[in-house]
Amino acid sequence: MKGILEQFTMTWRLILQDKGAMLLLFGAGLVYSLFYPYPYSYEQVESVPTLVVDQDDSYSSRTLTRLLKAAPNLNVIQTDNDPNLIAKRLWQGDIMAMVIIPRNFNNDLIAGRVPTVQLASHGGYLLAGSKALASATQATLTMGAVISLQKIQSMGVPGQAAIDSLQPLSLNSRSLFNTNDGYGHSIVPAVMVVIIQQTLLIGVTLLLGRLSERKQLPVGPSAYFGMLLVFFTIALINTLYFFVIATRMQAYSQIANTSTLLAFSTVFCLCISAFALLLSQAFKTRERGLQMLLITSVPMLFMSGYSWPAESLPDLLYYLRWLLPTTSGIHGFVSINQLGASITEVAQEFLMLALLTLLFIAMGLALFSQQRQSP
Repeated sequence: MKGILEQFTMTWRLILQDKGAMLLLFGAGLVYSLFYPYPYSYEQVESVPTLVVDQDDSYSSRTLTRLLKAAPNLNVIQTDNDPNLIAKRLWQGDIMAMVIIPRNFNNDLIAGRVPTVQLASHGGYLLAGSKALASATQATLTMGAVISLQKIQSMGVPGQAAIDSLQPLSLNSRSLFNTNDGYGHSIVPAVMVVIIQQTLLIGVTLLLGRLSERKQLPVGPSAYFGMLLVFFTIALINTLYFFVIATRMQAYSQIANTSTLLAFSTVFCLCISAFALLLSQAFKTRERGLQMLLITSVPMLFMSGYSWPAESLPDLLYYLRWLLPTTSGIHGFVSINQLGASITEVAQEFLMLALLTLLFIAMGLALFSQQRQSP
């Protein structure tokens, strides 16, 4: 126990003397929490530049154009039929979406045929493109509903009865947790988990890589558990800062039970601390961990199955992703903090983190003990 406390004190002293480690372990999280959510502060995508190609130039096509201009998320910047100009605007990135009203649009409506309105969006901007497609679809469906209502009324059906026959079921849709349907509310809490893990991993490999270069890396069980306790403390401080203070600063949903959040934070922080010590054995120079781990943040987020469907991953990655603490951490923290889940409702994630912790500690102890026995 004395050896653990001595290593605990020594590790803190080393951290305080290392400006790079201090910046990563404490400063990076603070900077990320203030500046990363800023681009998402508007939450909703508005005024997506959209081009309307009216090939019919009829009363009906102009009516649809007016509906598109009235759509809240669209900014119809131009209506044009010149294919060269359209291609130029697309290549220059001046427009994010395009609506093509075909020829004979009005004649097809009069004849009772269903014309096809083509919608296209910029694939490089998924959020803007999806919002534009949704708004354009809503505008075309609205016009279709008005036409259907007029046809029903022309058969002698009274107004309210015609509306009821057109829409037999009334849908009242409400968002329970992300009430504004905001992108920031959805993605930033998940990214916070990645930030907590990555800043700790890089900070630890930076600190211990320097000791490895100098042949001063502490070895043995006491040294291991002393360092583990230090990094666990740092991780817990950062985690509670992100999910108690930073989420409130950004006005994100926060309905977690305190004891549940603390219990899950404890096992997550212990897991990533053991993971950091294990990875530090792979990097024997100070900067190598930074170079190798910095590029893994985005793949970790996608592999978690949160921002990208896990079912779309290759079979091997689908199962290997559970070896990363971020996978269980993201689903667990979002469920607890944003959805109000209890500890039993995140039992799978909690158990997975606990098993990974035992695995990482066993492997880390073996490596640190092996170094001690090596000449």
